[in-house]
Amino acid sequence: METKALIFDFDGVITDTEPIHMEAWLDALEAHGISFDEEEYRLNYLGLTDRDFLDAVGRIHGRRFDDAEKADLIEQKSQGALTMLEHDVPLIPGVREFVEGVAGKMMLAICSGANRGEIEYILRRLRWRELFDPIVASDSVVRGKPDPEGYIRALDGLRKRATDLLLPEHVLAIEDSPKGVAAAKAAGVRCLAVGQGFGMDELSGADMILPTLAELDLESL
Repeated sequence: METKALIFDFDGVITDTEPIHMEAWLDALEAHGISFDEEEYRLNYLGLTDRDFLDAVGRIHGRRFDDAEKADLIEQKSQGALTMLEHDVPLIPGVREFVEGVAGKMMLAICSGANRGEIEYILRRLRWRELFDPIVASDSVVRGKPDPEGYIRALDGLRKRATDLLLPEHVLAIEDSPKGVAAAKAAGVRCLAVGQGFGMDELSGADMILPTLAELDLESL
């Protein structure tokens, strides 16, 4: 099946910013007496939207955040992350070559649980903002991954750009977490899982699993 479009997750697929998000959340939650380690973050929070993260961390640590507290904490976290990103935008190895290799050959989109401001800030820094359309971020959906809502919205946006028939089978999602793989597959698109954050068994729902995008033969798409 011909691949006409790629939908990228963001954190862990394009940028290696999960450590930055973790540090920013720890700083924001310090005043609430909440702390966690890398293992807790990986197992429970990776791939969640900011709202879903606060619900999950609240359940685990016995703290319920109301809407006003969530809005304040999300703003604190976002500002903290953007401050850290001013110094460096850590890209996943091989992603620059991959993105620049496929740009112009097929449509590119993003479906991420990350904050839209953070995504667009990084893309502008990379001079890639015009390459991705649509960008489905945390503010675009009611239900985050593993719900397929984000991918369904991304597919709708890609169909508006397409000059011919675009079926889910024509689209390849690129993910790095079990929740992301589940969301992509539930939307009916093929899925490539990349990264070292999860084991092969945890990503087994994907159609393909590779260590990095550098391992993918562009001609095979």
